[in-house]
Amino acid sequence: MAFGINKKLKVVWLCHYANQEMFEHFNISNGKEFAPWISLLIDLFKSERSVELHIVAPNVYSNEDSSFIKNGIHFHFYEYLPKFPIFNKYFREIYYILRIDQISNYSWVKHKISSIVNSLKPDIVHLHGAENPYYSAGILPIIDKYPQIVTIQGFIKQSIKRNWEIKQRIQIEEEIIKKCKHFGTRTDDMNKVVLDMNPNAILHYHFYPIELPKVFKSNIGGDEPIDCIFFARVCKDKGIEDLLHAIVIIKQKIPNIYLTVIGSVSSLYLNFLMQMCKKLNIKDNVHFLGFQKTQNDVYQYAINAKICVLPTYHDIIPGTIIESMFLKLPVVAYAVGGIPDLNRNNETVKLVEKLNTEKLAEAILSLLLNVDCRRKLAEKAYIWANERINNSAIVGDVFKAYASVLSD
Repeated sequence: MAFGINKKLKVVWLCHYANQEMFEHFNISNGKEFAPWISLLIDLFKSERSVELHIVAPNVYSNEDSSFIKNGIHFHFYEYLPKFPIFNKYFREIYYILRIDQISNYSWVKHKISSIVNSLKPDIVHLHGAENPYYSAGILPIIDKYPQIVTIQGFIKQSIKRNWEIKQRIQIEEEIIKKCKHFGTRTDDMNKVVLDMNPNAILHYHFYPIELPKVFKSNIGGDEPIDCIFFARVCKDKGIEDLLHAIVIIKQKIPNIYLTVIGSVSSLYLNFLMQMCKKLNIKDNVHFLGFQKTQNDVYQYAINAKICVLPTYHDIIPGTIIESMFLKLPVVAYAVGGIPDLNRNNETVKLVEKLNTEKLAEAILSLLLNVDCRRKLAEKAYIWANERINNSAIVGDVFKAYASVLSD
């Protein structure tokens, strides 16, 4: 798409992510991937010759400034925590303990990002997510200098935690949404949250790409060794504790119920969950597999499950659910955020009232005990996903949003 004769559109993305390409460049041997939708979106833009794309992101591993060009994309990884020459070995610990970022209202991040962006003088700045201030706060000093769009990834204001750090993240998120004008959204619930904070917001529809599974369940109702699978970040907000209580109820009907849990989790919280399983007498029914190196490693477990359960307390449309749809894996979830949009025209996901663990157990049991229901739900979900999720259309949707921002 051309934006001008013989002129490339210079675009800056403010985001965070980590992938194998980044690990190879920085010689990281044991890195963990996160925000895969950003990596996939970058891949989609590699072939776009009408755009000069600059990625500005925190260097979450070596915490050093590093700029380079690869596959036509300009990367600018920045030192997101200032280093203390005398205590350089322990600078992260010192910085976190003293909460310098929070106390300074992320002044270092704002300085680093505004310096990079001002040197580039882009046509448009695209912020991916307002909820992570160690990069999102960087848009605040440059809002009046460059046209910008903020694509919503989620809302930290919906988190159940309310410590000092979360409260400040909420404050920065709200400041960004109130001060910016153009937003990328993809559900009615997301639109409502943005418009409640900023009635003058202009909304632009676009999805993020997902890594399409290379396999899918072809024999629903066969000999799947896993009854339920949970794959997401393992934390209270994602509903893992509710799911464990539901397993207790299900065990009364299915004594050998088998739940596999996949996802990154802190050692402290994992120990808490394992003790919880022991007290609930389900330690032999629940298996924690931790973080998996690639998404396809996760899928290899998922295709051996009867259903996916994700009782998340808040979300837009979780990647876990979309991926399960493509895997032909039936899903049970709480009816929160943008998830009910999936059932607007047809039931594609089994929905349950938030925090109702008894109903959650009932929904899981109804699918485990009825192969035909699982098969029908999976087929409807698979059809929805193929009709609505189109990675090849995403670049066009983003370009439409850019054109609207620039014409405003």
